[in-house]
Amino acid sequence: MESKFRTLRTVSVILKIIAWVIAALTIIGFIAILVGGAALAQFSGQYGGMAGLGPFGAVGIAFYVLIIGAIWFISLLAGADLILVILAIEENTRATKPTT
Repeated sequence: MESKFRTLRTVSVILKIIAWVIAALTIIGFIAILVGGAALAQFSGQYGGMAGLGPFGAVGIAFYVLIIGAIWFISLLAGADLILVILAIEENTRATKPTT
């Protein structure tokens, strides 16, 4: 049986790739902000920046980046899987169609 909707399958794969790239960048950004932001918070008073937030502000921003990145990752992965579920429903419906 021929495979229909190749473009939707390609879009699903692209969404999964983007989701995993966002997950990797989120983890890298989280670690960079957590370590670098907390370490550089002591210099922010001299050079401008997060002077009022301090090291706990940098930690809060790092966790904010982690939460937003996780939401994006889950949303993109769910969208990719939703496309595949709809395609599976279509294939099963077509397979159960009586031949005349």
